[in-house]
Amino acid sequence: MRTIYRKWSEYPYPGEQEPPKGSAAPGYWSMFFIEKGTNGQFLDLSGRVITWSIKHPNTVNWGSELALLEQTLHAQTNQHIQIAKYWGTGEVAAKMNSLAYSLAEAYRYGSPETARMTAYLNAAIHDTCVITWMLKYKWDVARPNQYGHSLPTVLFTPRFPSYPSAHATISGCAEAVLTYFFPAYSARIQEIVREAALSRFYAGVHFQADNDEGLRLGRQIGNIALRELGAGQT
Repeated sequence: MRTIYRKWSEYPYPGEQEPPKGSAAPGYWSMFFIEKGTNGQFLDLSGRVITWSIKHPNTVNWGSELALLEQTLHAQTNQHIQIAKYWGTGEVAAKMNSLAYSLAEAYRYGSPETARMTAYLNAAIHDTCVITWMLKYKWDVARPNQYGHSLPTVLFTPRFPSYPSAHATISGCAEAVLTYFFPAYSARIQEIVREAALSRFYAGVHFQADNDEGLRLGRQIGNIALRELGAGQT
């Protein structure tokens, strides 16, 4: 399929002469809950073909996405900047694990329950990273700073393709798993996850579509993992 959007591997970042280079290696790692089939298909552990819950980038209006981002960045608030910096400092997977441990303490989990919960959480996040990196490099969508506009970004732009946002996919996955184990805190978990994804938009390093579609994809992968517990959505 011919792409109708700007590619990450073809445009330099501001102040640079050559397009960025990254590593697609995580997209080829083996997974815990997902298997690679033939002809580019992916299967769950029951052998069912997975159709990913994410729009093809050809269907996204990237011009409108850029305009929305520019408008937001030029009307940035201190709260938005604080959110961007908080979630941009350290790894989002580590922050989701910190959340998981605090919830386990609130639920008075013992060591066996905590180990089981974190095993499912981190195996699901691992698979989410694999699929995210596979799609990032397959689709090769440019970052906002590659459109020749002077964007007042809050953080540096990562050196890998934009779509989907890894912050969003990891957060969406964590939401699915953590709301299963800790249903009494579902509303709070969802609030935290939305903020984590939105932080990348506030930082100026992702489009809104990167986040919205990333959350959908991450939730799907989290539920694929939960099916092994007999608890996920089918």
